[in-house]
Amino acid sequence: MQEEKSTTARRWCFDHHRLEAWRVAFEALVLGNKLMKGIPRGNGALVEQFKRALSGMYTQTSEGSARIGADRLSRFRIARAEAGEAAAAMEALVALGLVNAAGGDRELELLWRVCAMLTKLARIGS
Repeated sequence: MQEEKSTTARRWCFDHHRLEAWRVAFEALVLGNKLMKGIPRGNGALVEQFKRALSGMYTQTSEGSARIGADRLSRFRIARAEAGEAAAAMEALVALGLVNAAGGDRELELLWRVCAMLTKLARIGS
């Protein structure tokens, strides 16, 4: 019996899998969580805000892909706002020396890309 590789294609495909914005949001979520692990205790409020904003960006992007009409646009607008909030929190974490500049810069690049993509998705049909 042949062992399955981790690169095997999925047997399922949700609406969000078709969106490049979702892929970038997922990458930002994963990197952001890695960066948070290195932050010392005592910075919980800012870290928690960053975590919630990342999660909101990711889940609202996913949800928006499955919606239609004004509801879809609303979800993408919320996701874009969450990405902006996550970016502001990351900028603060870098400025405070809690996240290294290289990691923070990569995260900010991903969040900027998500914001740009969601801006376009939130305008379609409006």
